Amino acid sequence: MSLHDQQLGLLLRTLTERVDPTILLERVVGGPADPWQRDLLTTTAETIMVLASRRIGKSSTVGVMAAQELAKGEHQVIILSPTLAQSQLLFAKISRVWEQIGLPIGIKRRTLTELHLQNHSSVICVPAGQDGESARGYGVKNGILAYDEAAFIPDKVFAATLPIAEDNAKTILITTPGGKSGKAYDMWSNEADYPDVKRIRACSMDLPRMAKTVARARKNLSKHDFDTEHGLRWMGKGRPFFDSDAIAAAFTDTPPLRIGDIYAGLG
Repeated sequence: MSLHDQQLGLLLRTLTERVDPTILLERVVGGPADPWQRDLLTTTAETIMVLASRRIGKSSTVGVMAAQELAKGEHQVIILSPTLAQSQLLFAKISRVWEQIGLPIGIKRRTLTELHLQNHSSVICVPAGQDGESARGYGVKNGILAYDEAAFIPDKVFAATLPIAEDNAKTILITTPGGKSGKAYDMWSNEADYPDVKRIRACSMDLPRMAKTVARARKNLSKHDFDTEHGLRWMGKGRPFFDSDAIAAAFTDTPPLRIGDIYAGLG
């Protein structure tokens, strides 16, 4: 194959993947997109929250979204996680997807926490800390402001960092469930106060490809942890003394038993 043919093939592949990002995801992960991934990759919403099970592919999906933003030029991706190490894991996934796209756009500078491209796009990991002060100097005019494990990020961080996403930027919160308090829980559960948030549920128990992972987790995790990490159940503080399903079963809409009912049908 000639160099011209290779370049033409790359151009056509890039255009196809730009029109339908699920095609890029399929190439990255080696399999078709799940319904929740297709929903996330194709939504036009500006604020998106994904409640996701462990190991369901959230980093790969956000990686595809971020890499496509980088290709546009002068787009920024800011990653915020409870710890810098967590941000670096998502950063590594984005970097890997960018390499797989294979576009002829040079790298200007790369570190363990930053990637700057010749087209003036960039990815930066910002430590959330306890107050988000370290992110105040950034701005995302075009691109993505991504919160990884958002349910475990302090409210002060959201107050300091949500404003850095400007009108043309997407804000993505992706997380496993945490406690029933805080900004992330409010954004997920309170549709009246956050009507513009696109909510996507990515549950491992709904996906046949995750069946073995779910079965293994059911054996190895406590019911509390399984319900949180795979059942996507938000939890209160501490661990419940009684199982939540047992509590729910103790309450029923069935009318109370009457003495006369004992003799019903007896001749």
